[in-house]
Amino acid sequence: MITTTLAENLQTVSVLDGKNGSVRTAYFDPREDMQPGEVLASALGACMLTMIGYAAQKRGEDVTGTTLSVAPQFGGTPRRVVSVELIFTFKDNLSGEQKNFYTHIAQTCPVHNSLREDVEYKITVK
Repeated sequence: MITTTLAENLQTVSVLDGKNGSVRTAYFDPREDMQPGEVLASALGACMLTMIGYAAQKRGEDVTGTTLSVAPQFGGTPRRVVSVELIFTFKDNLSGEQKNFYTHIAQTCPVHNSLREDVEYKITVK
């Protein structure tokens, strides 16, 4: 279970039971921590890269060093994520076919599948 505590200035601290690390968020500037929506984007990126890594392991391929930049856009009423820009950057030794395969696999991750179906995605593959 994850326990989240509200601190001053709309900051939060989340801790996974039995673990020492924490995730902090902040809403107002100046801030060093991510806002909650940015944490959602980070979770999406981590989930997608995990799926890519898992698929690559099963195929005997090395995708270590792959990066994914995630930029959420907020709007609507009530306010929510309305679109997400995803920029996948793969190692140069992967073919276009491999990059497309892994980009597709990334979109099967549980976090992606949990977001609303009307979220728009702009995907760039490098």
